[in-house]
Amino acid sequence: MESLRVVVGLKHLETGYPCQTPCLIISNHQSTWESLAFLVLAPDVAIVAKKELLNIPVLGWYLRRSPMIIIDRARGAKSFSIMLEQSRQALSQGRSVLIFPEGSRKGPFEPVKFKRGAGLLYKHLGVPALPVALNSGRFWSTAASGPKTAGTIAVSYLPIIPPGLTEAEFTSMTESMLEAERSRITMAA
Repeated sequence: MESLRVVVGLKHLETGYPCQTPCLIISNHQSTWESLAFLVLAPDVAIVAKKELLNIPVLGWYLRRSPMIIIDRARGAKSFSIMLEQSRQALSQGRSVLIFPEGSRKGPFEPVKFKRGAGLLYKHLGVPALPVALNSGRFWSTAASGPKTAGTIAVSYLPIIPPGLTEAEFTSMTESMLEAERSRITMAA
């Protein structure tokens, strides 16, 4: 992240409190920045990543050699059971699990809307969830080769959600929390 500060003038500012124990990290997804930044923000995190990312030069090489949770979304329910098993393994090893519940990058002004995987993970893992809102899309385009501009990316750790909510309650609450904070930090940038 230091190289981004020097080369592009891109910094980040964290607010709130990260989880101190292994948890499920739920973050909106606006750019490649957070895929890389979470390796520093949450060391030893297991990131749920789609199989297609393995085909990207450099990033694919890194993912193949990292203890990430690679899913093949085309496999549906089978993919979820593999993701759940690998998430349980990561948590038992003292690692947090990060999922971008929107499934792919969204523009900085697009509303946060989850796919089903995050709610299912929350329901089955029985661990606290840490929502994290970002405004990285204001400075790093959603397009892979898009422009990167100088500025300060906001990384906002929201209140931890304890286990025990229904999948629907969790999804509704977390979407609302992330959307409100994403909107606030995006407009403030």
